[in-house]
Amino acid sequence: MDKIGILRDLSNSNCFPLLTNGELKLYILLIVNLPDAEVSGRIEIEQIEKANGKSLAFTELKSMMDSLEKHGLATMNGIIEGHAGKGGEMRFRLKRPVSV
Repeated sequence: MDKIGILRDLSNSNCFPLLTNGELKLYILLIVNLPDAEVSGRIEIEQIEKANGKSLAFTELKSMMDSLEKHGLATMNGIIEGHAGKGGEMRFRLKRPVSV
């Protein structure tokens, strides 16, 4: 997967200036954690929280993923909760941005 090309396409897309810092960080993190575009992936919630520098409520993570989906960048396929409220992972599908 051409990760540099995906980032280049993102920076040239109409949605780039509309993304918040958190949404942009999340999208980059999803790119880094996925071996190939257009396939399903998994990422640990803890890894997302480390990148954001804080714990995330489910509603906050869902809001960021909803925004990425609205812009055609990624979709959330679900969250698998960990044991005793710890851990857990998000399943997602990444999409390549459409450059202008």
